[in-house]
Amino acid sequence: MKNNRNKAGIVLGILLMSLTITCNTAFSPILSEIGKSFPDASDSSVQIVLTIISLSTFPMMLIEPFFERFLTKRDVAILGTFLMLIGGILPHFFHSQLWMLYLVSVVIGCGLSLVVVTSSSLIADYFTGLEKSKIMGYQAIFASLGGAIVAKGSGILTTNFGWQNGYLILLITVPILLVMFTCIPKGEIPKIESNSGGFYISGKLIYFGFLCLLAGIFISTFNTNIAMYLDRNGIGNEQTAGTVSAIMQIAGILSGLIFGFMVKSFKRFTLGIAVLLSAVGTMIVGLSTNLIIVCIGALCMGVGFAMRNAGGVSFAANMVNAVQASSAIAVVSASFNLGSFISAYVINPLAGIFGSDIRLRFIISGIALLLIGLLTCIRSPITDKQAIDA
Repeated sequence: MKNNRNKAGIVLGILLMSLTITCNTAFSPILSEIGKSFPDASDSSVQIVLTIISLSTFPMMLIEPFFERFLTKRDVAILGTFLMLIGGILPHFFHSQLWMLYLVSVVIGCGLSLVVVTSSSLIADYFTGLEKSKIMGYQAIFASLGGAIVAKGSGILTTNFGWQNGYLILLITVPILLVMFTCIPKGEIPKIESNSGGFYISGKLIYFGFLCLLAGIFISTFNTNIAMYLDRNGIGNEQTAGTVSAIMQIAGILSGLIFGFMVKSFKRFTLGIAVLLSAVGTMIVGLSTNLIIVCIGALCMGVGFAMRNAGGVSFAANMVNAVQASSAIAVVSASFNLGSFISAYVINPLAGIFGSDIRLRFIISGIALLLIGLLTCIRSPITDKQAIDA
């Protein structure tokens, strides 16, 4: 009975910690207002405010396993959450230059990377098999719920108090920190065996990372363009963008609820299906300027996005032993976030070849995601046994 209570407390702590792990996508509602404050800046320069969060996670996720040689996973997660809190407060005081926002994004990204890796790794430490997939699904629910809170909250704060105060939504990390201290055991720093041989990156893991890189490039089109897309087509303002982003995040709750069922039913095809759903959502947005249709696209994108996130970290952990789980999660997560960073540099000029309409960015990304989803289904980086952690 006590063990069950302990596990329940651990689950609660990890899930509340996960409320912040999609904040890099949830800040998209403020981009159009930042662009208006810096009229001489290009679209790509403004989009970097969001995507540089993903860039900074790339090295930090790869470095994170080394933090675990000196700190427990819980303490690494607490450090990451605290950095996100600092990143939420800084723009209130430093926002007169675009480069200041870039530095803020680096701080948020560094914190985010530590939370993403440790939250998933802690699940892999305490749970196995389909139970682990179930908890990963719950994590996707809380990540989506947190993303919805950040997206809608940042939109409301931006509308009423200015975009520089939109970042203050990250004050939600204060109660999260208290719960992490209370519910998650401190744990121990694992001893490194001298003959362990270190972490070996297999060919399949490299291939997995490559697929995540490609997915990151084209999935990020939605988050980095949706606010400008709505504004330029006269569909709505930053608060409308917050609503659309929140719908995307809330759709992830549905994805979290069915994730365990999806893994059990479709096994290695789960990832490919997730990317295909993202393709459908992106295409729907690109082919319509009707707000209701755009919201339907956001719904499809949200389900696919959350399912891909949960599947990515869960399946990466299943490909290696428990000691190497953090490193494997870091590889696939960092690859996806690197793709997110270079997204604007790939999509914007590619779409520019065919015209200046911002809808082209969504249409091209939708087509690319369709191809990536099919490739992931045909040549999955994991086996059925690895998918269910059998």
